[in-house]
Amino acid sequence: MRFLKLICLIFLFFTGILNAALAEDATNETFIPQIWNLHFQTTILPQYHGSFPAAYSGTFSLNPGPELATSFTATAFLGLKVWDGGFVYYNPEIPAGTGLSNVSGLGDFSNGEISKVGSSNPTYNTARLYAQQVFGLGGEQEKIDDDQNQLSVKEDISRVTVTAGKFALNDFFDNNAYAHDARNQFINLTFVDNLAWDFAADTHGYTVGVVGELNQKTWAIRAAEVLVSAVANGPDYDLNISRAHSENVELEWRYGNDTGAGKLRFLAYVNHAHMGSYQAALNLSPVNPDVTQTRDYRDKYGFGLNWEQALNADWGFFARAGWNDGNTETWEFVAVDQNVSLGTSLKGSVWGRADDQIGLGLAMSGLSSVHQAYLAAGGTDFNIGDGALNYGPEEVVELYYLYKPVKSVGLTLDFQGIQNPAYNQSRGPVGIVSGRAHFEI
Repeated sequence: MRFLKLICLIFLFFTGILNAALAEDATNETFIPQIWNLHFQTTILPQYHGSFPAAYSGTFSLNPGPELATSFTATAFLGLKVWDGGFVYYNPEIPAGTGLSNVSGLGDFSNGEISKVGSSNPTYNTARLYAQQVFGLGGEQEKIDDDQNQLSVKEDISRVTVTAGKFALNDFFDNNAYAHDARNQFINLTFVDNLAWDFAADTHGYTVGVVGELNQKTWAIRAAEVLVSAVANGPDYDLNISRAHSENVELEWRYGNDTGAGKLRFLAYVNHAHMGSYQAALNLSPVNPDVTQTRDYRDKYGFGLNWEQALNADWGFFARAGWNDGNTETWEFVAVDQNVSLGTSLKGSVWGRADDQIGLGLAMSGLSSVHQAYLAAGGTDFNIGDGALNYGPEEVVELYYLYKPVKSVGLTLDFQGIQNPAYNQSRGPVGIVSGRAHFEI
């Protein structure tokens, strides 16, 4: 079975090359909507940190000794038009490798490409398989370009889109033109997503459900109802749907012209899951509390703001801010209850390399008071826990340069400096150097 899946991926890869070649030969004089398309990507991302000071270490601490870890992903993106406005998208994927310290010891994890560990060995995963129906509401139309999980089509600007199946919630929510793609932009997870949004996802980062969106020329509203994991960061979904699910809503406002356009997004979410309570765990055991012993069906809610602003075609800024109530255990994503990030991205036109890109970002994350108390007493989440806690906000600075020898290949050199790893002033700071090789068609 694995052999057959590998053969399918190879077939899809070479079919995608043919499809890309045919697309390049097509003239731009007459627009012809695509019936199908296929894209492919592969990313190799090694990361290294040297020794750093640590007064003590615990079960889920970042290793204070020198460490090297490499992740790998290969993904095919197949799209098919089945009828007017109706599409199906399928993404077979092979992830492999791990993050530093098996993706432990940081709230703002350093590798957004493999922020949730499935297996260090190559394994097949159906990343996405969903159907999408677009309902045009009439009026002015726009051309939507060919892309991963997007056929080149013309659609009414005023439209309703319904998506159902398996997907990643951050495919549709919390997007940002300058900080949302760990394969081509910033690598640290804090610049990829709003980390206080504990969004529903299995171990690989995907969920099952429905997303609906109403799009207008200057604004959009989208909402999703999806499944949550049965256990924290688990591979299986909780099928007790009446008590376990997640609601997500986002409002988006667009303003400005083509060269100075901006977008502002407001996100709100509620997770209903079989989660533990930090306070209940402390009440049960003031020393070495275990939040997993207090699990019951509870709610977690939070909010996020997301801003992007283009100064011109090559230069833009971004910022995010997020908050959740921080009372229940970290369930789906990472141990962050409050998060602020900002930064800038500049393309290389100024120095004669229009496809190159440089980015600089700053971020700070924090925990709720009860979450701090739980970790200080010796408690652990699924990815942090030093056995004690001298609390301080986790702070991140990241600088990257993306070199594009050709459009389909990106080579990145990246540096991250992290103060107070896992919110602990008794550990760090740590510097992380990354290389990234990315190919896509």
